[in-house]
Amino acid sequence: MQAHRSEFKLTSMCRDLRAHRSGFYAWLHVPLSPRAKLNEGLTLKIKEFYDQRMGIYSSPRIFCDLRETGVACGENRVARLMVIVP
Repeated sequence: MQAHRSEFKLTSMCRDLRAHRSGFYAWLHVPLSPRAKLNEGLTLKIKEFYDQRMGIYSSPRIFCDLRETGVACGENRVARLMVIVP
């Protein structure tokens, strides 16, 4: 909804999505969860390693590189986050 506020009225989007305006405004002011913050940091590290390897490393290799540098994470989490790395 946030991405489309310039295109559509908020009341129309809320009606179509069956959401409350008050819930949308509450969501705007909620800070990121600790897990989301960790995911952002981990995504940046994944991108660094991926770029260093010229974009040819898959998640198991990136996972190994992260573990060698002392980053505590799981292989499945790395794979999930690599899907969203641009």
